[in-house]
Amino acid sequence: MKRAQHAHNLAAYKAGFPSQESQTNLLSLLLLFIGEHLGCVTRAARVTGWSHAAIVPSTKSRPDMHPLRAMLEGRLGLPWAELSVNPGISPEVREFRADWFRVSGVDLSGARVLLLDDTWTTGSRIQSVSYALKLAGADRVAAVVLGRHVNPEWEGWKPIIREVKEKPFRSDWCAVHS
Repeated sequence: MKRAQHAHNLAAYKAGFPSQESQTNLLSLLLLFIGEHLGCVTRAARVTGWSHAAIVPSTKSRPDMHPLRAMLEGRLGLPWAELSVNPGISPEVREFRADWFRVSGVDLSGARVLLLDDTWTTGSRIQSVSYALKLAGADRVAAVVLGRHVNPEWEGWKPIIREVKEKPFRSDWCAVHS
């Protein structure tokens, strides 16, 4: 099913045996967005450029580097803000937690952080990571997300889903443009 391909890529790129095709598809999409729209995000955040990049960490125990960071390693030209997860908070939590994440090993005083995440469900992790980055001294934090989970049965989403289905994908359009 055509509409399910992106959701499949978001699940398959970091599976136990990651799909190289899914990783390539997501990396291509993200690099296309960055190439065409990072300026839009930069202007909307009212910064002149980014001093650091960060990835919303996986809240499930992952021994290796986050797959999104591994895909982007060496491509952004920015130092990484290192984040750790509070293991005492369940990965099932779907609400902001001020103590969920911590920045380690880097001074972020006055930093402008480009925060990247693969999937937005409730926004609680991005908000919690943003809080940790600001607490560590970051001046600005802007998030770019590859995908969004929605409940098509929820009335609030129905008009948005209808509008998205009626419009074809256009790489020259981003949310900042609307």
